[in-house]
Amino acid sequence: MIGESLKQREQENNRGTELVDEENLAQNFDPNWYVGSPEVDGVEGTNADRAISEFALTHKNEVIVAVLDSGVDINHEDLQGKIWTNPGESGLDENGVDKASNGIDDDGNGYIDDVHGWNHLGNADGVNIDADSLEVTRELVRYEARISRGEVLDDWEVAYLEKVKAEYEEGYGSAKEALDKYAPIKEEKDQAKQLLVDRLGQEDFSLQALQAIQSDDEEVAEAVESLVGILQSFGSLARIDRIFDYYNSSVQYYFNKDFNPRADIIGDDESDFTQIGYGNNDVTGPDSSHGTHVAGIIAANRNNGIGVRGIAENVKIMALRMVPNGDEHDKDVALAVRYAADMGAKVINMSFGKGYSPFKSEVDKAFQYAAEKGVLIVHAAGNDSKNNDQSPSYPNRSLREIANVPLAQLNISNWVDVGASAATKGLDLVASFSNYGKTVDIFSPGYQIISTTPGNSYDVYNGTSMASPAFAGVAALLLSNFKGMTGEQVKAILLDQARLYEGLKVRQPGASTYDLPVPFASLSNTGGVVDAYKAVSLAYELLD
Repeated sequence: MIGESLKQREQENNRGTELVDEENLAQNFDPNWYVGSPEVDGVEGTNADRAISEFALTHKNEVIVAVLDSGVDINHEDLQGKIWTNPGESGLDENGVDKASNGIDDDGNGYIDDVHGWNHLGNADGVNIDADSLEVTRELVRYEARISRGEVLDDWEVAYLEKVKAEYEEGYGSAKEALDKYAPIKEEKDQAKQLLVDRLGQEDFSLQALQAIQSDDEEVAEAVESLVGILQSFGSLARIDRIFDYYNSSVQYYFNKDFNPRADIIGDDESDFTQIGYGNNDVTGPDSSHGTHVAGIIAANRNNGIGVRGIAENVKIMALRMVPNGDEHDKDVALAVRYAADMGAKVINMSFGKGYSPFKSEVDKAFQYAAEKGVLIVHAAGNDSKNNDQSPSYPNRSLREIANVPLAQLNISNWVDVGASAATKGLDLVASFSNYGKTVDIFSPGYQIISTTPGNSYDVYNGTSMASPAFAGVAALLLSNFKGMTGEQVKAILLDQARLYEGLKVRQPGASTYDLPVPFASLSNTGGVVDAYKAVSLAYELLD
């Protein structure tokens, strides 16, 4: 999940999902376990393969799934034929010029040449934002600016500012301390690797290869000893790079009060939600690793004999880039949701979250707008190992901050929050990092998930960021086979048909001790894991 708290990010890379080192994977790891079945494959997957096979599903309805994320590599080999194309921005215009690049808003939706979606993190000159600050930093800057202008804060604002400042100072201090700790280790690693390259032409830096080196050169021996020590401490040399990059980004970008790339690159008024059309049509952006992984889980080609099997057939991914390396902006969230709803998306996947939402009411209006159009909104529960009932993050389904909302409509009906589960039934069924609680609706595969990454590559990530698109993929599978279903109906079927585990006890994420397991049923609203086979079976009973 992108853009959450520092506590979460300390265990992750700078895109909000833990990269799993191959040597740490289980020996019997099945790269497609998340589409597998307890009955057929012996894994707690989504049961998508079994549903497709046993029901001989034909996937007759095309389903557009909007991926609101860091960007999507639309040229990936395993996503070919799976990327949405805007019909109003394709083909030739009246002058015989390709609409995709004629610089004209051919479909009149306010976005120029939005062929495959939109990038809210850039400008018309093609300059894109990569890193950005956290919302807590931006809130502190905003309030300090108000105070410097002589504004008098209300009592609640004073209390709010104290909370923001305390969290900022704790986060920045922790990041700076960690950077000072890990920077020398990274430098030591870099120097040792370079010495072995220069002296031995070394290319293999695995533990086995390093331990096999025999040399009378004292400096070579010291370099080997150094690298072996780092490998044994961190699991891989790449991991120390990721840890350093994260804390370096924290200091340079996330908690840097003087860092404001949006002002320099976009220059919009963040409080004006009627101001649309900023950005550009580069839906891939500078780093689409996270979004491409998400897209592959949903829709990677199941039948091309390469890569991985996505969950749903006849799906088109609408790429909406609005999550930077840092926290997303409320305005981008709201406009991306409205764009998706207006342009025909039936499912919106949101694998991101943050601790503050200064324009929550505007974001909530966008969610209401999408829900009224029947769009299913799927959201990752978060990776803080915390109870979401006690400590909510943003965005969320609550509409309590919108004035004049009837009591019966305090929550967005088409919203689903998804926690992360693992492949094995037992104490570890719930991923240790996953958030939980009765505001989490259901669990879905989110541990050791291999999917598409940029440049025709594949990688294994952990996160509720993976669980959310796994659920969204099952939703799309239903929609592609049962015409006319609304988001609310899909949600009802999937939650009603969650796979239950009577009497199963699991380790509670974040618990101080693991010797007191809790009922799996207590960790979510349904107490279950998404199950495509059961859902399709019920859909046939109800709708066919």
